[in-house]
Amino acid sequence: MSESKQELYPDSMAFEQWEYNGNICYLLHTEMGHNCGYVRFPKRPVKVAGYDGILDYVPVHGGITYAHNDEAGMVYGFDCAHYNDEHNPLVRDPEWLKRECQNMADGILLAAKFEDRYLRAEGDNEQRAAILAEYEAELGINIDVADNFGVMLNVLFGSL
Repeated sequence: MSESKQELYPDSMAFEQWEYNGNICYLLHTEMGHNCGYVRFPKRPVKVAGYDGILDYVPVHGGITYAHNDEAGMVYGFDCAHYNDEHNPLVRDPEWLKRECQNMADGILLAAKFEDRYLRAEGDNEQRAAILAEYEAELGINIDVADNFGVMLNVLFGSL
């Protein structure tokens, strides 16, 4: 039996929901006591399932930590349960959380533009670094390695 739209996660647990550029954003507070933000796209915007590949570099707090495809579309999320978050007042600020959701949505859609080139450059870290530099430039930011777990792992293990 399939889930109804009323029972879909994170839709059914959100304390706030809004539309952003044709996608639905959600904020929720988990039973474990931390906030999370999600964006539901009508369909998966990238080829790679999950949140690997170029999506490792989407600039959102802690990196993308959730990806699920269901009958209502593709959902990506981030959480505020990272080291030192309990001392970070931003992770409890609904306006900051909303901006993070919207930044994540923008970052994912822009990553889709670079994904084919990024995938073709597998094993060539110099070429991937150049592609990521273009991605950062178009986003207008520098990716904060210290605030993105996926990027930290890539740096530690020498892969991009």
